[in-house]
Amino acid sequence: MSPESSVCFELKVISPTRLLTEAKITEVQVPGLDGYLGIWPGHRPLNTCLNRGEIIFKTTDNREERIMIKGGVMKVEATKILIMADLDEHDRS
Repeated sequence: MSPESSVCFELKVISPTRLLTEAKITEVQVPGLDGYLGIWPGHRPLNTCLNRGEIIFKTTDNREERIMIKGGVMKVEATKILIMADLDEHDRS
């Protein structure tokens, strides 16, 4: 494992119609069914459903970004996270 991979991982967020973001991140918070979940590098593998809310993530250059979702699913692996999300109709472009 490279030193960089121990402090960051890949995030990919897709909707049914397009790629919403693909970034190297240091952390992400997602709206789980029972509240927000925080995921950091080294998290154990996880598959879970997501609720309506914001995906909040911090990029490796320390920028915080947000994506509003209507729900979805998330797959966490050792070095990457994939989120397949539905957007509110007014958020689609």
